[in-house]
Amino acid sequence: MSGKPAPSLKIRIVAPAGPVNGPDLTAGIDMLRRQGHQVAEAPHVRTKVGYLAGTDDERLADLQDALDAPGVDVIWFARGGYGTTRLLGGLRDEGLRRHPKIVAGFSDATALYAWAQRMPGTTLLYAPSVQELARKGVCVLDSVWSALAGSPSPLPGKGAGSAGPFPVAGGCLSILSVLVGTPWEPAIAGRWLFFEDVGEPLYRLDRMLTHLDQAGWFERAAGVLLGGFTGMGERECPDDVARRVRELLAPERPVITDLPVGHRTGKRVLPLGRPALWDGQNLLFP
Repeated sequence: MSGKPAPSLKIRIVAPAGPVNGPDLTAGIDMLRRQGHQVAEAPHVRTKVGYLAGTDDERLADLQDALDAPGVDVIWFARGGYGTTRLLGGLRDEGLRRHPKIVAGFSDATALYAWAQRMPGTTLLYAPSVQELARKGVCVLDSVWSALAGSPSPLPGKGAGSAGPFPVAGGCLSILSVLVGTPWEPAIAGRWLFFEDVGEPLYRLDRMLTHLDQAGWFERAAGVLLGGFTGMGERECPDDVARRVRELLAPERPVITDLPVGHRTGKRVLPLGRPALWDGQNLLFP
């Protein structure tokens, strides 16, 4: 299948979280340019301060400028890692409200998505980071191009029956769990609740899921979508996560598993905020 080509977009690359892999980032930018897009890096994208891509002030300035810029169509995370939550209290939303944009990325981008979720006109794409785009086998690029063009591709998964359409909320589980009780806790009621993560053993995933349950998330959600869960403990697998979710969710509410989204190879794009319909085989975006 060939993805519908996106029109030429003005893309700003930001790194609000961890430091980038320079050659991989350059390769991803080259790929975007070959697709006809105009790409610019924020000033501090290639900065490194310990486990962060620059100081908080540098990363915040880059992100705020991208949010405010009237000539930017897409804000794209160079990579994930950690650090975006440190910036949320300093962000201003006036520019994004005046000039809605597409925001693309995954992992630590979950924090920015929670911050931006209630802003009309903003398109949130849980998508590969820029430095992953040229890595062989990591991304299904047709899915990326189709989502940028506004026509997200179906996502195959596993689940009985049909359900929806419900809007999608969520992202990386470990980021979502620390947003509980903050001003940026995402809206959950009547939505698909999407989770994925990497490098977490089952007991820690269980602890985070239990925390969200005790905060009322599973009671309010319409259903659950599960993406990649990689790097778990020995003899642990994503089916263990699905089993725990089913224990927490009311039995009449759907659980869809094995979606090719998040920290895994062969990843595709999941739009957040947009209604999604499960037809028994694929998640569709009518």
